[in-house]
Amino acid sequence: MTLPTVIRSQVDPAAVTKVTRLFNNTIGDVLAELIQNARRAGASIVHLHVTEAEGVAQLSVADDGMGIADPSVVLALGRSDWSETVAKREDPAGMGVFSLAGRHVVIRSCPRSTGEGWQIAIAPDAWEDSRPIPVDPCARSFGTEVVVTLDPSWANALDSAAQNAARHCPIPVHLNGERLKQQDWSDGAKAVLVEDGVRIGVFDDHRANRHSVSINFHGVTVPGALPSIAESDVSWCVRVDIVDAPQLQLVLPARKEMVENEALLRLRRAARRAIYRHIGTQGSHRLSFEHWTEAADLGISLPEARSELTEWSPATADIHTGITRRQLTSTDDLLLVDSFGAALEQCAHFALSRDGRFADRLASPDLKMVGYSWYDRLARITGMTFEIERVGETCLFDDTNLPGLESGIVDRLDLMLTIAGPATESVAISAPVMIEYDDSSFWSFEEANVVMTSREAVTPAELVDLLEGACFSSSDDHDADSWETQHDRFLLDAREMATRILMGDDAALLERLRAVLAYRVQWFAPEGRQFHAVIGRDTLELCIEPIGTTEAVQP
Repeated sequence: MTLPTVIRSQVDPAAVTKVTRLFNNTIGDVLAELIQNARRAGASIVHLHVTEAEGVAQLSVADDGMGIADPSVVLALGRSDWSETVAKREDPAGMGVFSLAGRHVVIRSCPRSTGEGWQIAIAPDAWEDSRPIPVDPCARSFGTEVVVTLDPSWANALDSAAQNAARHCPIPVHLNGERLKQQDWSDGAKAVLVEDGVRIGVFDDHRANRHSVSINFHGVTVPGALPSIAESDVSWCVRVDIVDAPQLQLVLPARKEMVENEALLRLRRAARRAIYRHIGTQGSHRLSFEHWTEAADLGISLPEARSELTEWSPATADIHTGITRRQLTSTDDLLLVDSFGAALEQCAHFALSRDGRFADRLASPDLKMVGYSWYDRLARITGMTFEIERVGETCLFDDTNLPGLESGIVDRLDLMLTIAGPATESVAISAPVMIEYDDSSFWSFEEANVVMTSREAVTPAELVDLLEGACFSSSDDHDADSWETQHDRFLLDAREMATRILMGDDAALLERLRAVLAYRVQWFAPEGRQFHAVIGRDTLELCIEPIGTTEAVQP
């Protein structure tokens, strides 16, 4: 065999024998293709009609466009009869009619250029075997009509498919005489910018992502991996309406995604500029420093983000618990608080709340703001340590030290804060209570060590709240009880533990019994009456009496 000296790209005629596998489309795909052809042909309207012939349902798709002058182009895969203007603007592929491959189809057309109507009938197997198909004259108005047999699956899906195909199409579409609803692709946009043959609508939609349908290609809507840019309280995205942008193309033959090319990259950059331009009209913003810098690189000059941070609240051992935090809009005297773990932060927050010196001054870090001048000059709490003195000995509890103290009273308990700013300083705050706990070192919260300066320094309810924040973490094991059941059980145990530490063993027993009775027994009490009980290891006496009487009524 002699090797050729050159080769050229070509389409083998055998490819035609495989078109039914290349174009195995839904009714929605077919309608999109035919309506697109009508639009390119300059049609002012498209009519869809369902008829019946010899008991077989048929769908007619008719337009009033310029018609097809040369019938031979209908079955010429990859060749079309579009004008030079249309070909340049939209790069048609000559594949639209092949979306019907494998079906019985009748095509009638009367071109405005000649006024000579014609029709052809394509049998299901004629799409692949290149048999001669007669072209017969016919009388019809200008435009093209395609009639295809409707199988049950297509018939059932026709209404929704037709509505979807018509919704964002630039020309009206009627189904069985009724005009289908049309909607501007930019409907609801906060701003619309026209650039390089496209309309870019800017929307506030936190649900949008790179997989969202975002480009309207003359009625065919597809994803475009267009950008979304989030502020702290709003998420901006775009939808693009293609008007006259020939370099933006759909992947063939399915036409369900955009061709990744330089034009699409330019569109994404234009979309970012459109979002930033719109943000610039809002007066202020909460863009990350990274996005603010990107806007500047794209030629959009914006002020720095609003100096606004979230109030600091202590970490909790369980991700499903916590408190609602306020927005702090004045950052002049704020302190950022680093992360130190649930036990340390819960007890530190309690001490700081009692002390009051830092009220309304503590804020959570926001890494997205790093780089802004107002944020970078804020001081921050970089160290949080409890200093404990008991019987002349001093020890420390922080994120690296677990002193292993027994629960009880201590002689001194101070919260030591390290504040980094223009100059590093240390601040000592008297602390009422401290819980030594680390979920990686303790088996259960009953092993937590609770120390305090006096038993009056904290109430049982306050201690329960601290134990919950520092120690409670639900299990997500598939065999575990629900979060609510685990939480209720923890609070029951925590109330008993807090009462025992602060009020002694007897009070803890009574608290436990009270909780059990409230949960399991109290609802038994009839309206207007009450139970009296004597409970011992060998005794259980019960009576019921009217409320307000002194004599017991035996049941």
